[in-house]
Amino acid sequence: MIDFLFPNHVMGTHTLRLVAESQQGGGDVFDIARLCRDIEPGNKKGWERAWLDMARRTEDLAREALSKGHEHTAMQFFFHANQYYRMSDTLLTIEENDVRAERFKMCQANFRAAAALHKPPVEVITVRCGDEEYDGYFCHPKYPASGQWPAVFLIGGADAFAEEIFFSGRQVLEYGWALLLVDTPGRGSSMYVKGITTRPDYEVPAKACIDYLVSRPEVDPDRIGLIGISMAGYYAPRLAAFDPRIKALVGWSGCYSVLDDLYDFCEHLQPVVQRLLGGVTDEVARERLKDFTMEGVAQNITCPTLITHGAADRLMRLEGAKRLYDEIGSEDKTLQVYEDVRSGGAIHCSHDYWGHNVPFMLDWMQDRL
Repeated sequence: MIDFLFPNHVMGTHTLRLVAESQQGGGDVFDIARLCRDIEPGNKKGWERAWLDMARRTEDLAREALSKGHEHTAMQFFFHANQYYRMSDTLLTIEENDVRAERFKMCQANFRAAAALHKPPVEVITVRCGDEEYDGYFCHPKYPASGQWPAVFLIGGADAFAEEIFFSGRQVLEYGWALLLVDTPGRGSSMYVKGITTRPDYEVPAKACIDYLVSRPEVDPDRIGLIGISMAGYYAPRLAAFDPRIKALVGWSGCYSVLDDLYDFCEHLQPVVQRLLGGVTDEVARERLKDFTMEGVAQNITCPTLITHGAADRLMRLEGAKRLYDEIGSEDKTLQVYEDVRSGGAIHCSHDYWGHNVPFMLDWMQDRL
């Protein structure tokens, strides 16, 4: 049995992340609990088989509902199936990249089937950056005020892709803001399908995403917020340091040096980062990651900034978040560290505290947009 409420195994940690997202329609917690009841920690084949089976059954339910004209139910099941397919590939290695790519396509197909039924609209979009093209979504606000909309660009972390982090940022739509999700380098379709690896100068591809946002006539170019979750606690600050169009920055975890604060800090993430860099060796990864730093850059962040981080985060080092905060040049900056494990929020991305942490972050941003 996998304990996802108080996980002591990586399978439980992955599941807790899904449970957090299920609060915004990314799954059903009771289906998840029933699946976890029958899997022993460490049983990789059993894990993969169980999630894949539940994904297929859930997709079948979606198609059955759609055939009967029950569009809302179909949307819900397509969204769930997308997430369950994702869970089936979380433990795959770089040697299984072909399988991972096929699973991702299943995720994407189910998400897009749901997006086509979603109200307000979730548009499938692409963003061009030089010779590269990134897939993504422009999500319309649920309760838009008159006039142009504020917009939030949400960047996911190491293994997150647009079809997943929709459920991390869905509450943005309820604030009357548009939401932009893009598979920038090293993430989602860019990584799994197109082979576009991650890069240290993340301000380049991320700036192209802001260019896309300001090209939309519905978007207010003077009210653009930026959120970076997990490893994007490095990606998002890089953008904010180079693009004055960002009016408020939230680091949903903070990272000063990917080498020091993630790669060396969390050994089990090393194969993941090696894969994001293109399947390189540990030696090559360490050399390349030297450039993934906010040194000499953080002081250029002058927009209001909030960084939240868990004191018991085992994936990203708290000291990195603190150093990033200290060097940020903005006069309006806040570091929120969740320290009490019993109260929640102290783990990575505060997955066990989203009912409190997410409103806190969005209320903070609302006051500045």
